[in-house]
Amino acid sequence: MQKKITESTTQNALSLPGSRLLLKVPSGAYAGRTAALIQTAAGEIKLYYADSPYSIWSAPITIATDAVDDAFSAAIDSSGNIHIVYTEITTEYLVTKKLTFSSGTWAVGSKVTIFNGNPSYYPTVDIETGGKIWVCYTRKNGALHYIYAKSSVDDGAIWGGGAGDAGDSISTGHTSAWAKFVIGPNDLFIVYTGNATDLWFSQRPISSGSWTTPYNLASTGNFDDQFDIAVSSEGLLGVVYDNDQLLYREYDGSNWGSSVTLDGSGGLFPQIIFFDNVNVPVITYLQQFAGGQFIAKQTNRQSGIFSTPAALDSRADIIDKVILYDAVSTTFSDLTTAAASSTSADVFHPSTSALAKTIGDEIYLGMNGKFRFLRFILSSAGVGGTVSYSYWDGTVWKAFTPISGNFNLNAADEELILWTDFESVPSDWQLNSVNSSVLFWVRLKVNTAFTTAPVGSQITAISNLLALSVRR
Repeated sequence: MQKKITESTTQNALSLPGSRLLLKVPSGAYAGRTAALIQTAAGEIKLYYADSPYSIWSAPITIATDAVDDAFSAAIDSSGNIHIVYTEITTEYLVTKKLTFSSGTWAVGSKVTIFNGNPSYYPTVDIETGGKIWVCYTRKNGALHYIYAKSSVDDGAIWGGGAGDAGDSISTGHTSAWAKFVIGPNDLFIVYTGNATDLWFSQRPISSGSWTTPYNLASTGNFDDQFDIAVSSEGLLGVVYDNDQLLYREYDGSNWGSSVTLDGSGGLFPQIIFFDNVNVPVITYLQQFAGGQFIAKQTNRQSGIFSTPAALDSRADIIDKVILYDAVSTTFSDLTTAAASSTSADVFHPSTSALAKTIGDEIYLGMNGKFRFLRFILSSAGVGGTVSYSYWDGTVWKAFTPISGNFNLNAADEELILWTDFESVPSDWQLNSVNSSVLFWVRLKVNTAFTTAPVGSQITAISNLLALSVRR
């Protein structure tokens, strides 16, 4: 939300959790340059790139026009070259392209078929230190799904024994199966779901050998694609998964630890990174707050135990202060708690029984940081009235029109975009004291009285997030 890169019309713009769509050039003159891979429309995958502080992004580079609207994945090598893997629309073959990095940008290479047999989906890809590329994927054969892994030793030109070779068989057939793959210092690791009832694990040494007999990590609940894995520089493997609750397990190379509950309410798009290349896992995920509102959260183990989950960005959370002002009684009323609750019809000024009513009535929405989005859920929508929007610029209340239009409290449910992204938030917006609270305030003021006054149920700064992708 810091900077809007583009828009997408697809349902899987950021693929699945752990698909690695934010990739950083590791070294050289362009070290730190970050590429973002996004499915922008049906069939289309595009690449955008930027340098720190990532406020200016490049024009798009079209990577593919034939990708299914589903999972795709990528990995970056030590020279900055990117290997992207996706499923082709017409054939449902698993294919790849190499994006060669040169002079600060990426050139798209020819498409190579990884496997040309049964429909193949949900790839994850990683690269060994020596350059060997691995892809793990789900192969559909009739009513059953199988997990396979396949590699290339020539920079993605040829995979295994050729396009007709499915690769290493990892699992038996399941009614559903998703897999995640990662390379550790000495081993290859695969974690996958089976039949929506089990979570399995297998490994093999990087040097040679065979995959171990699958080990069952969990066998109760409802498993789907909402899980992720990562490995630390010291070889510690972490697994985070949603199974009605958000859970975490860890493997030290010999033994699995017990599962740890991170969030009893569960989480979508869980992802794991290891902080500063040590054995400190950081978990990010989305959690539903109310209908159509998802908070990005994080928890970490810096203190030795996982921290209480907290908003990843405090500017996209419940509102720190909601104050209503009645122009007739000239009184303020603090409705912060009511605005955050799910109770219906509890956000109103006690003097008017309304959110706002007459000319001069005001709604103050304040947060510790500058925010850009508001969600209004009203039990009664307003009729006939108009409101104006303003922020404090240090001297006066400065009027503005929200990017998504001037909402006059006349709809039961409104997602109001104040500014396109955090980069677009006014630089002259200043802290101000309202009813003894010093915050960044947006003020709504009634200019035309309502014939039917609005009554609120919930007001937050929480948007309708659909996906999350972290860089690692």
